[in-house]
Amino acid sequence: MHRQTTARVAGSLFLTATAAGVLSAVLLGPLDTLHSPQSIADRAHRISAGALMVLVMTVAIAMIPPTLFPVLKKHGEAPALSYVAARIIEVVLLLPAAIGPLMMVATSTTQAAHLDTVRTLTQTYDLWGHPSSLVFFCLSALLLNYLLYRSRLVPRWISGWALVAVMPYLADAFLVMFGLLAPSSALHAVLVLPLALNEMVLAVWLLVRGFRAPQSALTAHVAARRGGIDHA
Repeated sequence: MHRQTTARVAGSLFLTATAAGVLSAVLLGPLDTLHSPQSIADRAHRISAGALMVLVMTVAIAMIPPTLFPVLKKHGEAPALSYVAARIIEVVLLLPAAIGPLMMVATSTTQAAHLDTVRTLTQTYDLWGHPSSLVFFCLSALLLNYLLYRSRLVPRWISGWALVAVMPYLADAFLVMFGLLAPSSALHAVLVLPLALNEMVLAVWLLVRGFRAPQSALTAHVAARRGGIDHA
C-alpha cells in the first residue's frame, strides 16, 4: 500500500472508531439504571444499536495497527510490534462492552431469572474491564506517538502533544478503576479531552496531508541539528 494511502486509511479508521465510540455511549447510556426486564425491553433497540456501535469501534481499532505497521516498523520494529500487541489487548478487553448489553437484552426476554447475574457481570466489567482497556489504549498511544515523534512522519507538535496528554488520560483510567472518579464527573472529561482531541487532529492530518515524505523528515532533522550547532 502506498504511504499516503496508508495514512488516509489510518485517518479514516481513527475517525470511524471515535464516531462509533461516541454513538455507542449515547445509545447505551447508563446501564445501571435499568433495574427490571421491562425497562431493558423498552430500550432493547437502542441497547442493541449501541452494542453494534461498540463492535464497529472495535473492528476499526483492530484494523489500525496492521495498516500502520509497514510504515512504523521502518522507524523501530520493536516499538511498532509492541504497538500492535497493545492494541490487540485493548480490542480483546473492549469486546465485553458489546457482549454484556446484548446479553442483558437476551436475558430480559428469555431468561429473566439470570438478569441479575448478567447485570452484575456488566457492572464488574464497567469497573475493571473498560478502564483496563483504556490503560492499553494509553500504552498504544505512547508507542505510536514515540514513533511518530522520532520519525517526523507528522509534525512533532502533534506527537508531542499526545505524549503529554496521555498522562492525564492514564491517570483517569486508574482513578476510575479504583472507584476514585466517576465516568460521569466533570474531572473525567477534563482528563480525557486533551488526548481525545489530539487523536482527532492526527486523524484529520493523516486524511488531508498524509505522512511527510522521507526527504522532508530528513531535511527537518538536519535543520534542527544545524540550529543546535548555531546556538552552541
